[in-house]
Amino acid sequence: MKKIFLSLSVLMCLSAWAQIGKPFPEIKGETFEGKAITLPAAAAGKPTLIGICFSKEAEGDLQTWLNPAYNELVMKKGEKNSMEEAANYDVNCYFFPRMNLINQALEKASKNKIKEKTDKAFWPMLVFFMDGLREYKEFLGAEDRSRPYLFVLDATGKVVHVEKGAYSPEKMDKIQDSFDED
Repeated sequence: MKKIFLSLSVLMCLSAWAQIGKPFPEIKGETFEGKAITLPAAAAGKPTLIGICFSKEAEGDLQTWLNPAYNELVMKKGEKNSMEEAANYDVNCYFFPRMNLINQALEKASKNKIKEKTDKAFWPMLVFFMDGLREYKEFLGAEDRSRPYLFVLDATGKVVHVEKGAYSPEKMDKIQDSFDED
């Protein structure tokens, strides 16, 4: 029985990583500023980090990425972040909080609730999902709904790196390394 459980766990972990080298699927949404956006087309020409979660439980872990992503990836080159380091990257960052059917049904209320609790500096990075769901979960290999998934896309929209879970400096280093390779 342990072998079967271990095999299933390994397969679940590897499924998201199986998407490396494939184009990211088209996802339509609206930023918290009200701007309609279609990814990865809107991010074409620049490397992009996309964070997605499918549950309230995963949303907390996704939020742990906002400050580090903003400070290390979004700030304009030459600006100093809170650690007095200059930003070194020119990338797009988009985060999709709680992509699930309940939030789609309660779209406006959910969006406004999240918006109220979020610093305006992050609004351009936050996208409210506005499309079908099942095909994304299947393509992205997101079987573990309790964790957020982070996808690094190259300038053409292909997945070059995948992380999942809460922020850690080690995960951010791997993401930054994938931008450096692009």
